Amino acid sequence: MSARFLLWIMCGHLGLNLIGLHGLPALLPDFIARWSLAESEAGWLAGAPYISSIFAILVNIGSDRFDARRLIIAGSAANAAGFLGFAILADGFWSGLGFRLLQGIGFAWIYMPGVKVIADRTPPGSEARAGAFYISTFPIAASCSYVMIYWLDAVVGWRFAFAIPGFAAIVAGLLVWSLIAPKAMTGAGGASFDLRPVFANRNAMRVILANFCHSIELLALRSWMVAFFVFAATTSKGAPDWNWPLLAMVLTLLGAPMGMAGTWLGTRLGMARVSALSLLLSGTAASIVGFAADWPFWLLLLGPVVLHNLFVLMDSGTLAGSIIEASSPALRGRSLTLHAFANAAGGFVGPALFGTVLEVAGGAGSVNAWGYAFASAGVIAIMGAMSAAAVSRRK
Repeated sequence: MSARFLLWIMCGHLGLNLIGLHGLPALLPDFIARWSLAESEAGWLAGAPYISSIFAILVNIGSDRFDARRLIIAGSAANAAGFLGFAILADGFWSGLGFRLLQGIGFAWIYMPGVKVIADRTPPGSEARAGAFYISTFPIAASCSYVMIYWLDAVVGWRFAFAIPGFAAIVAGLLVWSLIAPKAMTGAGGASFDLRPVFANRNAMRVILANFCHSIELLALRSWMVAFFVFAATTSKGAPDWNWPLLAMVLTLLGAPMGMAGTWLGTRLGMARVSALSLLLSGTAASIVGFAADWPFWLLLLGPVVLHNLFVLMDSGTLAGSIIEASSPALRGRSLTLHAFANAAGGFVGPALFGTVLEVAGGAGSVNAWGYAFASAGVIAIMGAMSAAAVSRRK
């Protein structure tokens, strides 16, 4: 199988598994009203998949000894069960939380293990570039989930809307099972569950810390973006009556070309250096967005909102490329596991922290509360920029 065909299959697999990713954030204002959720509960529900991802990712540690292809097929099955269960049985915070946790297991066994599947089957020297390209397709599929779930909810109701991603995950698993051949692993690199060599790699750990900060900022934004637009429309001067999930999709799509541009720059200037620049720019923009909620709408949208969304995904591919560059082939599975662990931990912390700050600072009806919530994520992103910049100085 050619490397290009492999990459297309893996991007298709990732896309099918992600078409429901931001479905709950797209309908978060509706679920807050439907299930009488507090802001903190809404944040927990939005970030729940990343709680279970933290633990499910531990299975990935052994992927230096077994073919990660098996893991992404199992992840598709878990994802299908999580979405179908949510669609059929969820009726409140706790039941919804349970099926969101199951979705997190599916995500953990799909996202970074997909990078491992590609790296294990790609010619030496091009693994980082291929892995970064795969990660850069993330915003295309993730952005579509906003509008697809929103439109399906309007036409056939939210339950059927959440069933579609479950069926798509089944198709994704069958795609990999039928088209990608198994690969025997060498098992080199010592005990496959020994993480000490990864912890001893300072550059790898700096990249992982930067990825943790990136994930906090990104998932806080993705989980609360639609709710923020609903609030801003009531306070901003001249706000149009728009389809806010559609706007969220368009803004998320900005990350696709920016992610590819980041990858292109990373191959020339250094993956970690470009990651640091992206985190610095997005963190700075995030620190402004919330406080600008009552600005004239077009100034808010074309100013801090667009700038934030332009740079928040510029580093997603370069961070994946950085961890591949910083790790030897024998330790790649373990390094990617810790990278994914940081991604999942940040994915939970981001929405939950945002919701908690929003609630404590005055609630969803306060401009300053939104400002402090966004700024909390922005400051953390700037801390990630400092970590990534340390890699570029010591490569």
